[in-house]
Amino acid sequence: MTSTGDGRARRGRSAKAPLSRQAILDAAKELVRERGVDALTLRQVADRVETGPASLYAYFANRDVLLEHLLDAAYGEVELVEITTGGWKPALAATIGNTIDALGRYPGLGAVALGTIPTLPGALRLAEHELTLMDAGGVPDDRAALAVDLIAQFAASTAVERAVGHEDPRGAVQRGRVRAAYQEADPDTFPRVTRSAALLTGPGDEARRAFAIDLIVNGIERSE
Repeated sequence: MTSTGDGRARRGRSAKAPLSRQAILDAAKELVRERGVDALTLRQVADRVETGPASLYAYFANRDVLLEHLLDAAYGEVELVEITTGGWKPALAATIGNTIDALGRYPGLGAVALGTIPTLPGALRLAEHELTLMDAGGVPDDRAALAVDLIAQFAASTAVERAVGHEDPRGAVQRGRVRAAYQEADPDTFPRVTRSAALLTGPGDEARRAFAIDLIVNGIERSE
């Protein structure tokens, strides 16, 4: 019997792809999108790439290192918005929104970002773009540096909040309870809270996000 020599596995199954750093990252990204960061284990990643967990250590020393690189891969997916006729502020605002969206595609990754000082290429690419936009707007270097840190924290915390909201189907009920608590507070002690109960609990995620981004971007160049 002659061999086909094409490397295909028996019974018509495709041959296993060679193990690589990128293959491991891709598998981890799929698993996080499906189950979230908290549920991710090295064994699950190893099963997805059809190898043993010990094989992963040649590429990533442990789960934390894998998550650090996964975070950087997400930063690498951020669509960087260039300056157009609107100037640097709309470009920066849109880039911030895209950063939140990129983190939000991987539930729980925002929490990893909050506990990490990013130094890998994806994060550096994003920081370089933000600094370039602010430089075009004449923002002093010291303020721009502080802004990069603030933007990273805001994007990560917003992604965390979004992930928690999506995971908890009781979110609307909880907001209703909060509004009721504000409305029922002692109006003599908390007159403004009771008067603004609907306003404090009414805005949706997108409205709150847009408001915060606008404050950040416009506050960057505020004079002392």
